[in-house]
Amino acid sequence: MSISEVGDRLVLTSSVEGNVFPKSERETLFPLTIKTESGPVVIDGSLYARSLDIGSGSIAVHGPIAARGDITVSPGEGTFRALAGLTSLSGVVIGEKTLSRKQLADDLTECRSMIKGDIVSNQSVLLNNTVVFGSINAVNCTIINSVVLGTIHCQEQLSIEMSSVGGYLAKSAIFRGVCTLFNALGESIEKPQFLPYEDVDGGLVDCSVHLYPALRSEVGMRVLRDQISETSISLLYPDVDWLAVTAEPDPLSSEPLPSERWVLSIGGRIADFTKINEAAASLSEMLRVGFEFSHYNPETKNKQLQEVLKLLTPSEASILQAVCN
Repeated sequence: MSISEVGDRLVLTSSVEGNVFPKSERETLFPLTIKTESGPVVIDGSLYARSLDIGSGSIAVHGPIAARGDITVSPGEGTFRALAGLTSLSGVVIGEKTLSRKQLADDLTECRSMIKGDIVSNQSVLLNNTVVFGSINAVNCTIINSVVLGTIHCQEQLSIEMSSVGGYLAKSAIFRGVCTLFNALGESIEKPQFLPYEDVDGGLVDCSVHLYPALRSEVGMRVLRDQISETSISLLYPDVDWLAVTAEPDPLSSEPLPSERWVLSIGGRIADFTKINEAAASLSEMLRVGFEFSHYNPETKNKQLQEVLKLLTPSEASILQAVCN
């Protein structure tokens, strides 16, 4: 294992066949930086550090990632792949905001980071150009030009910007630009806000939120700005589809009184829900095979993968193949 002490941190520059853990009490005080100097870095086991800084290049961690401090994935070329989720007692920051139309436009696997499993943070999560094959749990969360297949749980504020998510539960929710929901699943205490998105070139993108199953056969898992005019049937209307409801308190909650919540509901729509049911079933199979894949025997792996690929669009298939390889 080529871990060296450089100044006030530990630096890893080559692949490791096992786990990466501190080997002494002193090493628990140092942050860890992973850099690619002579080729891709692959860690076959788990990774723990006081804080973690992921450099540019191709870096993959097959086991769970945990840190007491921040986990930061710096901008740059190559893809960082976390194949068993990551947990931070502080914050998680991945990538940087760049021109929206260039991110996840053609190939979803050309992302800065691909996370298989859940992201859990005791503070804030900020994702740019990231695909999450799982869910997110944090205090505050900002998703920019990214795809989250699972749900996002935020204790405080959630900001979804030019991104696609499975669903959300937050105190407050803000949508910016063109956003997509894989499921009609959303709840917040405060009324959601729908605001324009300001791109890095200064351009403004009007806000629109779309239901993915209604346009699944026509677009990728992230709806682009120039596709809006073709997807009016999928449009969700803030004044119609988000309803104020009175939620009964949890008997174990410290708040004994009923409270008002804003819930996304398409139950009042007059529509053919066949597409929604088909999409939900296909995405469920996609997630099931993705998470179970490593537990299959070699003969079953290819069979299960090929069967579920028949149900998926090219965009969905590219993500599943990436997390299974």
